[in-house]
Amino acid sequence: MQRTQRKKPKRKPYKLIGAYDSETTNVNTGGKHYAYPILHQLGIISIPVQDVTNDNVEQVCTISLYRHTLDLYTALDDIAAQELPYVPVIACHNLAFDMYSLAPWLDAHEVRVLAKSLRKPLTFTILKDNEPVLVIWDTLTFTQKSLEYMGNACGYSKLVGAWDYDKIRTPDTPLTRAELDYAKHDIYALFAYMGYWCRLNPDVDPDAFARNVITKTGVVRYRRNDRFSSIKGKYLNKSVGQYWLMLNHVNRFETDDELFTCIASTRGGLTFVASENASVPFDCSGTDYVIAGYDATSQHPSQIVSHFYPHDFKRAKPENLQLGFEIVTSKTLDKVLERYYKPFVVAFYGCFEVTNLRLKKDSVFAKCGIAPFASARCREYEIDETLLEENQDFEEFRKFVSDSGYKDIVEGATYEFGKLVRADKAVLYLTELAAWELSQAYEYDSVQAIAGYQTMSFCRPSDMDTISVMQFYSAKNEFKKAIGAWKRHEPISNGAKLKELGIPAFVVDGMSIGTIDADTVDATYLGLKSDLNSLFGVNATNEYRRNTVLGPSGIEYQGEYGVCNAPKTNKAFYQFGQRIVGWSRIAQIIVLQLLYPCVETIINGDTDSIKVLVDKRNLTMIDAQLIKLSDAIDGAKKHTCKRVRVNYPKEYNPLQGIGYYVKEFEVQQFAASWNKAYMLVEDDAVKFTVAGIPASRGANQLATQMYKDGASFADLANVFLGYNVTYAHNLIQLQSRKFPEWGSMLYEHVTDYTGKESLVCEPSVMCLYPMAKTINDTGNAENRANMKIALRNNPHVNTEPLIIGRKGIYHV
Repeated sequence: MQRTQRKKPKRKPYKLIGAYDSETTNVNTGGKHYAYPILHQLGIISIPVQDVTNDNVEQVCTISLYRHTLDLYTALDDIAAQELPYVPVIACHNLAFDMYSLAPWLDAHEVRVLAKSLRKPLTFTILKDNEPVLVIWDTLTFTQKSLEYMGNACGYSKLVGAWDYDKIRTPDTPLTRAELDYAKHDIYALFAYMGYWCRLNPDVDPDAFARNVITKTGVVRYRRNDRFSSIKGKYLNKSVGQYWLMLNHVNRFETDDELFTCIASTRGGLTFVASENASVPFDCSGTDYVIAGYDATSQHPSQIVSHFYPHDFKRAKPENLQLGFEIVTSKTLDKVLERYYKPFVVAFYGCFEVTNLRLKKDSVFAKCGIAPFASARCREYEIDETLLEENQDFEEFRKFVSDSGYKDIVEGATYEFGKLVRADKAVLYLTELAAWELSQAYEYDSVQAIAGYQTMSFCRPSDMDTISVMQFYSAKNEFKKAIGAWKRHEPISNGAKLKELGIPAFVVDGMSIGTIDADTVDATYLGLKSDLNSLFGVNATNEYRRNTVLGPSGIEYQGEYGVCNAPKTNKAFYQFGQRIVGWSRIAQIIVLQLLYPCVETIINGDTDSIKVLVDKRNLTMIDAQLIKLSDAIDGAKKHTCKRVRVNYPKEYNPLQGIGYYVKEFEVQQFAASWNKAYMLVEDDAVKFTVAGIPASRGANQLATQMYKDGASFADLANVFLGYNVTYAHNLIQLQSRKFPEWGSMLYEHVTDYTGKESLVCEPSVMCLYPMAKTINDTGNAENRANMKIALRNNPHVNTEPLIIGRKGIYHV
């Protein structure tokens, strides 16, 4: 008797049909901070999202306003209970904030959760009989733009100023017509932008939203799979997608030890401030000197297409690992440039013990005080709060790996500005790229290999990766040419090519006949740049994630760390992403050595950029030096991209200029106090880059006005980038957050701004209250040590506690 196989029910498509937002009240009195919702906006559209426009959004979107949360829950239950031919998706812009309003409702359902961290959900999927019936999707992570920015970009601006968030309201407080319109426009603006986004990205099926297009990186993964995965080569039987999956699969980790060793050996981008130049205000006005900034063109994508990559790692005997280290570190800079595609015959990641480590005498590193290895790696692993929200599971994974003993350990160490300058003894986890970096920047008495993994097998990157870089880079550059012609009111000569590369026809045609607006052109170009840069994120994915579940305390992780979390189908292999960023570090190391003979000094750098003080007459010398790297990249591309050039001639692009370091700016005034804390004057405006501070919200304007009123650049640098300097809330508009207990309810008698008292019985939500930001706080021992170096360089740098507010500078 033949067994009858039951067919699996066909999965329903997902369809974006709604948007949710809320307005809350923050109560910050008597040392208490709490918040609750007082209005919920739920909008439902009657047409497909791709057909929503600025002109029809108010007609096709029905918005229901609920003053009490229970009424919202009833409405959501009604949607989930409908028998629909699709799974309804409701967008929520900043679900990390609004999930607390939804917490009691979520707790009452069977929920599948996808999240970047415990505080940053991507989707909540409501299940019935293990099948999805409703999805709440975070569009903030998808767009990575504020609602205000999105509204301005699509031409349907959200309202501003109609809602005073300092007023205490309750669900019983009457709302004005202006306040209600303000709340509705947040829904309208979101839908208008999503319709606009769909027209800018016609290759992305809107039915993929919240299913396999969830984040910005997800868009790029979807796009490249859709465009390239089914391509077959001239002489190859399988598609590039099949080869890509096979390459990923054969490079999966077999043991926890190998996974942990690999993770411990992975380092981030190379950012630095030169110790000799920290807190020095460079003012070249009236001289032949300038501060010039050099940036790499598409740094991470350029590494994908310029190198052979190691694979098939095996556990190595210490003596073989030692030999591998010696082979790698014997390579000179010229030899690395000569065979840039594969300068080392061996690759590894492992643990090495180094004695008497110090910056190499007479090198750019010793003379400028540039140390490439981060001091944070040498201490107990401290989770970065910013990274924690973006990828909590991986940050906690890194901490687990470190706590398990897979970490750098140093004795007798000296640190400066977040970097390891010297150590009596250091146990370091290194790849072959980091080992060569170590040999260029440092010298040491001895190195002894302890344990690790090694290979002598190398391969080209997958054709999928190479073709993706070629096509996305070509699209960006071709569109950049078209923008130039459009701005000069000349014909768009490459219109057909642009359409082949996926640029929407309405954009190309609009540029050709002069009917398109500048915002749409800018948005298209920024999207193309973003696609290209996101290719690194696609390849640097952590696939060994624990499961996320919704538990009693909210989003929780489930399971152990390690290879037990390997996916059934690998979408990347870790060693590839590890070496993309590793090669970006090597590029910085090379450029530092090439530039140094031509410049007065090097000031700072950030992953793919370097700022130098140089005599203008030597700028041509710098160009000549940088050609050495450019030529090496071009030679490496010929080797690396050969298979694509032969097998996929239609998709091949020579990638002219990719990876080159080019001069991005030239100014006469510049100062840096930290890796990512610097300021400059450009077009008579003072501009800051300070990690964690949105300087454009006030600091730029205040410093620019003071500069115009006669303050010297040096005086401004000494204060704004000094020590113990607090940027007031009224200048930078930062908000601190108090998180409620998950699913908790607030029962509180509250008097609103009209004087009416009400009993509030609503979910507790995230409370926002004003926050200031202090930089270079010498309460921290590392900052105290750095301050001594800063004062050595510049005795005028501020060290006294100051507050910089909207109206000026105040001593504490």
